[in-house]
Amino acid sequence: SIIAEGKFLLGEDAKGELHFADGLSSFKAILTQSPTKIVKLLHPELFNISQIQLFLTRPQSDSLNKAASSLRRLARPDLAIELTSVEIAKSRLNYYSLVVRGSAYVDLMMIDEAIKDGETSLKYSLPLQRNYPLTLLARAYREKFKKNGDFKDGEYAIEMALESLEIKKDAYIARVFISIVKALGTSDYDDLIAELNSTLNFSFDSPDLLAIEIAQNIVEDQADPEIYHEDGPWGDINRIDETSMTEDDHDDEEETISDYFADYFEEFSDSLRDPRSPHLEP
Repeated sequence: SIIAEGKFLLGEDAKGELHFADGLSSFKAILTQSPTKIVKLLHPELFNISQIQLFLTRPQSDSLNKAASSLRRLARPDLAIELTSVEIAKSRLNYYSLVVRGSAYVDLMMIDEAIKDGETSLKYSLPLQRNYPLTLLARAYREKFKKNGDFKDGEYAIEMALESLEIKKDAYIARVFISIVKALGTSDYDDLIAELNSTLNFSFDSPDLLAIEIAQNIVEDQADPEIYHEDGPWGDINRIDETSMTEDDHDDEEETISDYFADYFEEFSDSLRDPRSPHLEP
């Protein structure tokens, strides 16, 4: 109800912005007077909606993608799809936006669309960032297996999850992997699961580093009376940086293009690896 139709996310509803801000303030006020048990129960919702408020004050691709991720966790994958689709329209190779949108498609059980976004994202993601599309594909094929019972889909889901874990062993990827193993009903990975459970912290409420940075900047701005925000607390939603990553160490053609780009457009080459800066698509 606080987010409502969510048109304000795209800068199309000034009244919606006010409704969102007022609703969040009221929600926080209610929690200050609620029993500890209720506060603990609703902490994830407060956590994610507060992060959305922070991310929207910096309308650039990386922060808007993170806002979309929080929308998914608030059971609004529909709005996450709308927000990331704007970014993808600006840059069709924006692998992170593709991952978030594909994940939202999985939430809505739109598996074919999720797999398409995952495969495109995997093709264009940087080598050390491939765990994101791999995890998306693992989730998508897990749901496909649960729907059609084809063990090939289940085995492919495990293959994607294991490859993702090789790049980065974090709690989210591990949780996806464990859920796939349980869906398949196999005991082949009991030792690995025991290792993951003993070494990883499965707490998912750590503040996002970008959210912390934005919050600190807001505090510093408020402390400086000479700073004037022309666009108000939400900024200009239409002023959005595009982003995409186009380097793939498994595709010789992409490597050649990337090398050519770096050689002949040196002043722009850093943006290939910078999620906050626009670049020219090869």
